[in-house]
Amino acid sequence: MGATTPRSPERAGHGPGGEHGEREQPGRVGRLGRVERAGRTGRPERVARFSRTERAVHWVTAVLVLTLVVTGAVLYVPSLSVLVGHRLIVENTHIFVGVSVFIPLLVALAGRWGAQLRADLHEMKGLTPSELAWLRSLGRRGRDAIGKFNPGQKLNTNAIGGLLVVLFVTGLILRWGNFLPVSVRTGATFVHDVFAVALFAVVCGHIAFAVTHPHALRSMVTGWVPSKWLRRHAPAWAVRAASPSARTGPTPQGPVPPTIPS
Repeated sequence: MGATTPRSPERAGHGPGGEHGEREQPGRVGRLGRVERAGRTGRPERVARFSRTERAVHWVTAVLVLTLVVTGAVLYVPSLSVLVGHRLIVENTHIFVGVSVFIPLLVALAGRWGAQLRADLHEMKGLTPSELAWLRSLGRRGRDAIGKFNPGQKLNTNAIGGLLVVLFVTGLILRWGNFLPVSVRTGATFVHDVFAVALFAVVCGHIAFAVTHPHALRSMVTGWVPSKWLRRHAPAWAVRAASPSARTGPTPQGPVPPTIPS
């Protein structure tokens, strides 16, 4: 058949990108939990925390939620309504975005590209006794039990999700529920207004915490966190990674932590 051309070391998986010839690109995340050592890129050692899908869902949903907050405020506050004008456009934008707010999440969860997102959402369920102790002590106790997400992040995610579900249902009633009794529509209006204010407060708190925790915020942009940050803020995730059975990459049972060098 003729002589075969020998593969170059880089093509064979031993090139400058590492053991498998992989070249790291800024902001590119491969398998979740994978460690990029300092010697390879000159950057401090870092760990892949969020996938591209997770980051895309987060930022698209963030834009949609902020649009809802702004348009809702314009519709609710008379002085803002007069200042902005174009009430019909604002109202239609609010309705369209409200109906669409869950689409990015549902699309991400539907395919295999959302495996890590599904695993992380699974990890958001419930709080352990140690995590409850962490909450009661405002982070002074139970720190060693903190995994990939601390109890505050879990509560924030569940709060925003629950608020959006209630706002979605009551919004449908307000827009297309004319056939329902007046008492139901009146109650839906009250619940919608109260939960909208609560969503505004939770979103403001989320933004404030993100701004004051730059490494966590940066991980939602680039996908990476420094290993030093991981050991300090997610020690249980780091400890599980150090066990002999730890593997890299997501699994159907949940997110697998990175392998932290000793």
